Amino acid sequence: MKKARVGVVGLGLMGQLYSDALADNPRAELTAIADIRDDRLEFAKKTYGCKIYDNYQTMYDSGSLDCVLITLPDFQHRDPVIKAAEAGIHIMVEKPFATNMDDADAMVETVEKTGVKCMVEFFNRWSPPFAYAKKAVDKGEVGEIIAFSIELNDSIWVPTEMLSWASRSSPGWFLMSHTADLASWITGKKPVSVYAQGVKKILIQRGIDTYDLIEALVEYPDGTLGRFTNCWVLPQGMPLVYELKMRIVGSKTAIDVDTSDQEIHLITQERLTHPITDWGNILGQWVGHPYLMLSSFMDSVVNNTDPLVGHMDGWNNTKFLDAVHRSAQSMKKIRI
Repeated sequence: MKKARVGVVGLGLMGQLYSDALADNPRAELTAIADIRDDRLEFAKKTYGCKIYDNYQTMYDSGSLDCVLITLPDFQHRDPVIKAAEAGIHIMVEKPFATNMDDADAMVETVEKTGVKCMVEFFNRWSPPFAYAKKAVDKGEVGEIIAFSIELNDSIWVPTEMLSWASRSSPGWFLMSHTADLASWITGKKPVSVYAQGVKKILIQRGIDTYDLIEALVEYPDGTLGRFTNCWVLPQGMPLVYELKMRIVGSKTAIDVDTSDQEIHLITQERLTHPITDWGNILGQWVGHPYLMLSSFMDSVVNNTDPLVGHMDGWNNTKFLDAVHRSAQSMKKIRI
């Protein structure tokens, strides 16, 4: 079986998650990992037995890669994507694609000029309940969509402990990037305007200058209304570190999706928790929607087909989120 030679840029939480899966993927050969931290490189060498580099450009210049996974913080995607494209290396990049339109425009221009494949990591498209909702909408079972609401929230542990760079992002860039893509994909609708508001109280008191939450009311050409909620200062006592919910109201049917429960309750002496079961290593195989997405990207590289989520999906997502942030800052409705 033909394999793609894969590099990883950034061995943080997501970089390690994908590196673990790549090591067992029949379509992939984990060839190299680049990171600026010596401890992560030492871990990579011992764990995966691959080549290690202290900067991604040297890894790109080695000529040993077919594709690269860029799993860096939200605001650091531009240069690694552009340099990979210029080196003729296919790309899978973390969401959000970019955190400003200048970066997004430059990335799209280079990807299209070089002809490399570029997939954006919107892995919730592979999540079974959301895939079912998409299928129901496409088959006409929902009827005319009147309104929808979608929310993705985190506990305060995420911006205060998990991320060292939360002040360079927001619940919009970090969380709404997922939900905006899901809404666009499932409904097939493109927004025409947004009115957003944000709150800065809790995190700024901790020295993290970013929003605690962002709410956005979005209009669509046919009169559909969408409501987006993203908060990442929920109490750490919540059963799961995140909650992801969607409601679609149609003329025939309403659909509710709630992934928060995870179908398992772990009750300790201190609290009730919902351990993540949506993805993980089950009986020696990496299963779940992030890994299905990764396998899809490997297939597109090996079989020379277009990725199922392309760079223009990322560009449109960035355009929408840019409007959301401009609206929250100005407290005015923004045309998209």
